[in-house]
Amino acid sequence: MYVRRLLAPVLRSLSESPVGRGLILTGARQTGKTTLLRREFVPPFEYHSFDELLTRETTMRRPAAEWERRGQRFVFDEVQKVPEFLGTVKALLDQPDGEVRVILSGSAQIQLLSGVRETLAGRVVTRELFPLTAGELAETERPLLLDLLACSSTDAVRRVVEMAAFVAGDRLARARDGFRQVLAWGGMPTVATLVDAAHRWVWLEEYCQTYLQRDLSDLGRVGDLDDFVRLEKVAAGRTATTINFADLARDADLSPLTAKKYLRYLELSYQTFGLDAFRGHSGDRLIKSPRLHFTDLGVQRVLSRWREGANGQQVETAFVGEVFKLVRTLRLDVAMSYLRTKDGREVDLLTRLPGGGYLAWEIKGSERASPVDARHLRGLADLLDGPLLGGVVVHQGDQVDIWPGGLFALPAATLFAQASAPEAR
Repeated sequence: MYVRRLLAPVLRSLSESPVGRGLILTGARQTGKTTLLRREFVPPFEYHSFDELLTRETTMRRPAAEWERRGQRFVFDEVQKVPEFLGTVKALLDQPDGEVRVILSGSAQIQLLSGVRETLAGRVVTRELFPLTAGELAETERPLLLDLLACSSTDAVRRVVEMAAFVAGDRLARARDGFRQVLAWGGMPTVATLVDAAHRWVWLEEYCQTYLQRDLSDLGRVGDLDDFVRLEKVAAGRTATTINFADLARDADLSPLTAKKYLRYLELSYQTFGLDAFRGHSGDRLIKSPRLHFTDLGVQRVLSRWREGANGQQVETAFVGEVFKLVRTLRLDVAMSYLRTKDGREVDLLTRLPGGGYLAWEIKGSERASPVDARHLRGLADLLDGPLLGGVVVHQGDQVDIWPGGLFALPAATLFAQASAPEAR
């Protein structure tokens, strides 16, 4: 089963543009980089992988002149394994006729991007592939969430919310199933192809082991694997919480410096991401530490040994992760943060939109929402450095609500579905 990725048309457009003669596709292992490139670009691109040890040396040693004789379009996969090959790529991209086009892909961000900075600076454009989104699982071409993130006024937000009330039928059912898949199993493409729950757990457990053995071996920066595993498991139990390095270090039996370093490796290998704390113009009233989120909830479940229904932290991580993946995949001009005051007021997600206005999000695991759920979304004007366009309570039910004061309640599924305007209003 091939799931069409939102990144595919972005990459195709770049690959034909003057700035996209050299492209890099990176991301965690098993997110579908090779599948995407082979399905969308081969042919006319000629595909080569450095993953196979037997052919790696021969492929790497071919000079730029020989590649030029072979053709003009190439995909080189797992290129982080042969950093010396980037010199050949540089020679190809520096040809005066400008006809050669190259797509590189790899998983180990530290090695790959450090090599790029040294050798291919100014010659390549980088894009990232994340686990499947709920919208991709639902085969949604343009999720309604994109319309919300493009709003520039409260009226525009209201219009999008009104559109959400008309999302129904198969589109809504597919989007609901897509988000349930993300909540239960994450978005790894292989997991989406498996039917049996036991097989899904086996695959995810093996993925975590393979990631540790291969990625950390590639990085070559973790001296004691057992220490790293302890930190990773402790971190998994704290998804959607504010990062406290001293507490993490204590529970993982590590020094704070080592805990901080290992957490950075998790982020560089796309296993986690940090959600910055909003500072605004009231910094003395606000918590300033970032919040930890796991990129894929299936991985988080395995590491935290949580096999029941999604708890509140996991629902929050799943939804924030969906916004994060969309923003990073499409390079949206949207800044993400969370807000927490020292007296306990908390906003799960703040999105600063292209026009400078904000949407504030409260994420609920329940199937209903009431105005009291929006209490932390009210009266944010004295904390924000731009206008609040709306406050949105995201829940797991079916009801769309519009409340006074620019507050709304939306089912999560509607945000990942294709918007459909009503025939008659």
